Amino acid sequence: MNGRRSNKEGGTNKRSSLVVWTTIAVVVILIIIAILYIRSGSRREVKPPTGQNQGQVISGEPRKELPQMDEKPKPRYASFKGCPPEGDGGDPELNRNKNRVDEGNYIPVEYDAVLGLSWPRGIERRDHKNWPEKAKREIEKYEGIPVAVEGFLFGAKQSGPESCNCHGADKEFRDYHVWLVKNEGDDRTKSIVTEVTPSLRANHPNWDLRNLNKIARSRQKVRVSGWLMFDPEHPDQIGKTRGTIWEIHPIMKIEVNQDGKWVNMDDLNFGKRGGNA
Repeated sequence: MNGRRSNKEGGTNKRSSLVVWTTIAVVVILIIIAILYIRSGSRREVKPPTGQNQGQVISGEPRKELPQMDEKPKPRYASFKGCPPEGDGGDPELNRNKNRVDEGNYIPVEYDAVLGLSWPRGIERRDHKNWPEKAKREIEKYEGIPVAVEGFLFGAKQSGPESCNCHGADKEFRDYHVWLVKNEGDDRTKSIVTEVTPSLRANHPNWDLRNLNKIARSRQKVRVSGWLMFDPEHPDQIGKTRGTIWEIHPIMKIEVNQDGKWVNMDDLNFGKRGGNA
């Protein structure tokens, strides 16, 4: 009798153990699947906005100061032809910021609101992970604000290979540095650097160097919209080729003032496109 009871209890214990271990295995598998899904989502090719969907500039006069935004739009990032948003080295957080692709409702702000924006000293040329927490909070107050700034183009130039673009050698992997100045005829010493990124440029054929420099030479007023971003990599260029290390990066929308109206650069007729200029 006792033997049969022991066998029965032993069988019950084995079944209970099997249920427990099966449950644990299922949970572990689900966790692994969830992790793989999240990782694949961060690298998924996100289609950047086209000329028909670039976001809108909020109506009204440009603000003298940058707004305080308790909640900013959540960024969306894009891989581009196999290059993930974090690039292939350097500061991955900075690279992700550069590879943002989501459109926004851009807040008009005065040129000097960006040019005069300060930053915590000591974080220049340092990766985000090495910033003090207080410095991170100071930058986070403003980084990621959707802004629209008026001015004039000084010129545009293709950058060299960068980690944010996986050091791609071909021109399709290069950023375009576009210098925005406050007044017609100003030089770059007090310019704001704005950048056209490869994934966005692919959807905007008018955004080539020839056309950008043609606008610069014409001295037409422009309005550049995009995401305010802090780039700590070039403090040595302040007062030389830029006025600040705050940038509009990436550019999401470019407009040209014609007869008092803002015209989307995508809608302008530049004639034969030549790519570089």
